Amino acid sequence: MTFTRGTPEAGTLLAADQADMATLSFAVFATSVLKNIVPGGMTIVSDNYQDGRPGYAQNTFFVLKDSPITSTQDLKGKKVGINAFGSAVDLALRVKLKKDGIDPRKDLTIVEVAFPNQAAAIREKRIDCGILILPFMNAEIRKGDLRSLFTGGDAFGPYSVIFQVVTNQFLKKNPEAVKSFLADYVRGLHWFYDPSNRRKALEITAEFTKSPAEVLDSYFMTERDYYRDRNGCVGAATIQTPIDAMHNEGLIDRPVKVSEHLNTSYLPYACSA
Repeated sequence: MTFTRGTPEAGTLLAADQADMATLSFAVFATSVLKNIVPGGMTIVSDNYQDGRPGYAQNTFFVLKDSPITSTQDLKGKKVGINAFGSAVDLALRVKLKKDGIDPRKDLTIVEVAFPNQAAAIREKRIDCGILILPFMNAEIRKGDLRSLFTGGDAFGPYSVIFQVVTNQFLKKNPEAVKSFLADYVRGLHWFYDPSNRRKALEITAEFTKSPAEVLDSYFMTERDYYRDRNGCVGAATIQTPIDAMHNEGLIDRPVKVSEHLNTSYLPYACSA
């Protein structure tokens, strides 16, 4: 196991043949496929988590509770915060604005603000609207002075944010090892979601993430968390949608057909189509 600070670094390890399996975002995956940076290519073998699922936490753009902004139309001439240009939340913002007839390049100003600083930037009125994600979102909305405007689901519907891939070279030589790893992964998911293991699961996660167990208990692996398929299943459509948006926005120069790079048969339980 190798720690990385984000999925771009994980993609670099795959390209350098320093990792056989990694967690990638849809954006890094699409770019890596088109640039052919992984010798022999790679295959998506399981999901990690999804945004935009009704009934679960969603990446959400917020405004002040007493703000006059009540719809995306009111964002014209305003300043909106995202974490980084070209990121998943930047893409969601642009797709949602275009759906509502707003030109993100001309009708408003988009600025970069680190995720931990988004809520403060809204409250200090340095931005008029900002994005909150977990774990920051849960703590900030409890303060009661922020109001949701729209979500990532409003832009894409349910979509897979990150997922697990294996290099085709390793997959061809070690299919049973991949199956064994994914069997343990799914068994672990089932254990973490089992209410009888809740206390121990929180202790393990708190120690690993250095987050207070009481904070984790307020959302982690509940309906206030992101959606995770407990069997690791993912369909091509939930990855295809945001990648198509990348192409439409000019972030990649040609489309990627996800179904050609997806194989969930290595998971311990069959996935529905």
